[in-house]
Amino acid sequence: MYTKLLATMLAAVAFALPSHRYPTCREMQLPVSVSLPRFIINATVKDNWDAVSFTFNLTRRDSTSPADPLPISGITPNAVNSTYQVGATVCGHGGPTLILTHGIIESKLYWRPTFENSHQYSFVDAAVAAGYSVISYDRIGVGSSSRVSALEDAQFQVEVAVLSSLVDYARNTLNATRVGLIGHSYGSYITAASASENNVDAVILTGFSGTFDYFGPFVAGAGFRVAQVQDPLRWASLDSAYLTSSDLYAETYAYFATPYFEHHVAEWSYHVGSEPFALAELPTVLSTTIDYEAIKGSVLIIQGQYDVSACGGNCVGLLEDTAALFTSAKVVETVDNLPAGHNLNLHKVAPKAFRIMLGFLHRHGM
Repeated sequence: MYTKLLATMLAAVAFALPSHRYPTCREMQLPVSVSLPRFIINATVKDNWDAVSFTFNLTRRDSTSPADPLPISGITPNAVNSTYQVGATVCGHGGPTLILTHGIIESKLYWRPTFENSHQYSFVDAAVAAGYSVISYDRIGVGSSSRVSALEDAQFQVEVAVLSSLVDYARNTLNATRVGLIGHSYGSYITAASASENNVDAVILTGFSGTFDYFGPFVAGAGFRVAQVQDPLRWASLDSAYLTSSDLYAETYAYFATPYFEHHVAEWSYHVGSEPFALAELPTVLSTTIDYEAIKGSVLIIQGQYDVSACGGNCVGLLEDTAALFTSAKVVETVDNLPAGHNLNLHKVAPKAFRIMLGFLHRHGM
């Protein structure tokens, strides 16, 4: 245990660097109020035995069927009112603005890593250099945002409402002239759901195929563990229903593809960039139908070819069906063959991926 704690402390010191590369970027706490009914979750995780059981139930071949239903017993009869503090890095002061939403077992550092010589992996830096204002935030329960209940607060529909509030903030406080939403993994589903409710100009989805058909290998491979047990130095304050990966190599299996990444980048991601996810997030997203047909802006779906959770390890040819979901979009473009795994931004191909993403935004008036 003490060896694990010492290793984590040393890694944090080694990888932590100043975050302000641009003078227009500042760290902010943004208050967000949400009033929505909540799913009633009927599963609990108190220890790693429970985490293993939860994983098994999510990966059974009959998962979500009547034989193995999701751990949801209903919905609250009335809206639940909550106010959260959302920790965000805000760069710029309006104009065309991008809002970035990260995935599970991640934080906003995914968009702007802090290890030495990480500039080429920073989408925030690339976007600011291209003239965009950027809001990159930690989802509630994660990183610099409010610590919340893993069962009652950190639910998919609540996180969609948080993102929609940030769209309002961009328009009404930051004076954004155009708004683009960019998501990764679970954050792509949040992004798509918010875009279906808000008239945004562009949507970019990464780590995303619009289907959970390949979800099992990711869930099993990550080897979920109780975060407060796995790393008490970092996560003792979280309740026991926050989960993380079992170790560096399990997380590497889920998020990286050999030989297209540097080992030190995966080590930084595990020791510094990753954050736990809430138990309620997975069953609530699986219980939600996203109205992709309501998205009217320009859409880009861009994938690492070897993405495990989105494509079962090979995305080539799979995104045609994904593109067909967006029947009302101004335009839909796909890229399915970049040499990377799930965490596209943390592979060697990141600069090329950023050029494709920013070029897409420019071509379509964003």
